Amino acid sequence: MFCINNTKPMALNILPLIVALLFLLSSPCLAEEVASAPGGPPPLPSYDEYYKNYEEFVRVVKLIQEKYVKDIKLPELFQGAYRGMLEGLDPYSQFFGPEELEELKVETEGKFGGLGIEVVIRDGVLYVISPILDSPAFRAGVMVGDRIIKIEGTSTENMSLRDAVRRLRGEPSTGVTITVVHQGETQAVDIVIVRDIIQVHCIRGARILDEEAKIGYMALTSFQDNTLEEMDKAVNELMGKGMKALILDLRFNPGGLLNMAVAVSDRFLSQGVIVSTKGREEEQNQVYLATEGGTYSDLPLVILVNNGSASAAEIVAGAIQDYKRGLIVGTKTFGKGSVQSLIGVEEEHCALKLTTALYYTPSGKSIDHIGIEPDVKVELTPAETKSLHEYLSKVNITSQTGEQLPQEDTFVDLQLHRAIEIIKEGKFSLYLLSSVEAIHESPRLKDVNPGH
Repeated sequence: MFCINNTKPMALNILPLIVALLFLLSSPCLAEEVASAPGGPPPLPSYDEYYKNYEEFVRVVKLIQEKYVKDIKLPELFQGAYRGMLEGLDPYSQFFGPEELEELKVETEGKFGGLGIEVVIRDGVLYVISPILDSPAFRAGVMVGDRIIKIEGTSTENMSLRDAVRRLRGEPSTGVTITVVHQGETQAVDIVIVRDIIQVHCIRGARILDEEAKIGYMALTSFQDNTLEEMDKAVNELMGKGMKALILDLRFNPGGLLNMAVAVSDRFLSQGVIVSTKGREEEQNQVYLATEGGTYSDLPLVILVNNGSASAAEIVAGAIQDYKRGLIVGTKTFGKGSVQSLIGVEEEHCALKLTTALYYTPSGKSIDHIGIEPDVKVELTPAETKSLHEYLSKVNITSQTGEQLPQEDTFVDLQLHRAIEIIKEGKFSLYLLSSVEAIHESPRLKDVNPGH
């Protein structure tokens, strides 16, 4: 794959262009070899097959240049083709041209105004994976599973993910209107959101929920560089207050850094596989192991999840569940279990964000498009989910300011309430004891100490 930077119209000479395209087969971005070793990935098409298909591609390009109502320059045509190819693969693979690559650097290295939501395109529809707790979008009422059908009046139908993100992002203190359809509803509503610098606090609401049973609680809202440090500090403070069991809330957690997901899981597992990745290339096949040091091995654990728990949050939930180290309570997670690599092309002027591997839980289960099924399901209606949004926003704000929730607030968090019940009624231990044999039945978990 390559990127043409010349902006002048060019006359097509089919044969040289086909030769140039065939030459690209030697690029590591496309393939290592035409034929693969036995037992490896399926062999790539022969050069004759490539030649035949590229010849057809060039004819299409030539017809567009000759017949289309407007003059389209070759770089524009090729970049459009690249985008189409990648968007057809999965919701996460993308092509970045020179300008978009520069924007990506701004996103990852600098500060920008945003809404605080993770979005994805599935079946041509722009969905909200999860709004970050206390973000502008969260406070404005954007919820997990919302379909964003318009941005500033422009339909998102057939809009690329990159284009949608560009329209949503902007200068801090500026407003953007999105039109959404909440999950389970049919009526579209307009939501005005004021952009802001998104500052994510990884741990929210750490406190003792039940003084008698000494049940601790904390919400882990994302996996960033300082997540483990913040979690250790919160756990130590709760231990100092006599905590005997922990409820770790991963609801509305859209994920983050893989190494932090591994580090958090490692705090609850003393040894064994936490997560593995598998791809076509050997370097994508990685196994991440738990270590004994710093493990909270004796702390009973319940993890809360919902359909806003994705990626790194699913890695933690999957590892804890497979080893029966704790119970997963709530609703099925989102199912984002793939690894994206940024691959530079044409002297780094362009790049591909390409899905290169999938995550697998310790027992060998793929998360992608499947998610994690909780051990104890506590389903919520759309109205209950909306109330939960509002309640968690209040809880997290008051936990930062030290204020108390208003006495008249009578909201009951059904999923959290169920987790407390399981711990207090002794059902926690019963669930774990009834699942011990399942640990040793899995070939990937044999001879692995689950750390409890």
